[in-house]
Amino acid sequence: MAFSSSTTPTVAYFSCFNTFNEISSPLFKPPKLPLFWPWEKVKMGPLSASPMGFGTWAWGNQFLWGYQESMDSQLQQTFNLAVENGINLFDTADSYGTGRLNGKSEKLLGKFISEIPGQKQVQNNIVIATKFAAYPWRLTPGQFVNACRASLARLQIEQIGIGQLHWSTANYAPPQELALWNGLVAMV
Repeated sequence: MAFSSSTTPTVAYFSCFNTFNEISSPLFKPPKLPLFWPWEKVKMGPLSASPMGFGTWAWGNQFLWGYQESMDSQLQQTFNLAVENGINLFDTADSYGTGRLNGKSEKLLGKFISEIPGQKQVQNNIVIATKFAAYPWRLTPGQFVNACRASLARLQIEQIGIGQLHWSTANYAPPQELALWNGLVAMV
């Protein structure tokens, strides 16, 4: 390495043979390599998921996202492109969609999964992370289990990879929180 000795700002010159570890300039921070590469899957128990997931909150939500049913073919193309490029983790919720379209995100996701062009193996490797809303009328573990069954029907799948409580009721309805957690356990 050669360094200038003038009073102008110090400039470091590096040969192409140096590695990032050999650089010790306070002006240069070596990039941190990712813990995983984008094409590799991340192991989560028995699941293997892409390190980046695909959110579907806007699917079916007219109020916040301006969803229209005429968008469905474009959404399917986007879904197919994501799957073709290695994304297999999809986030959704039973409450995604508005009004009469409540649950529409899960319905679209289920339809798109069933229509993936190509191998059945690709369909089987999709990991669904869905959330169950803590609606005020869901007061028992059984009601939460029924919500899971309804999600499975909308998604047209046999098993949900990751089931989650959509929001906590601990601050405003603690007894409901316990019932919802027990519902998640019952789903397993």
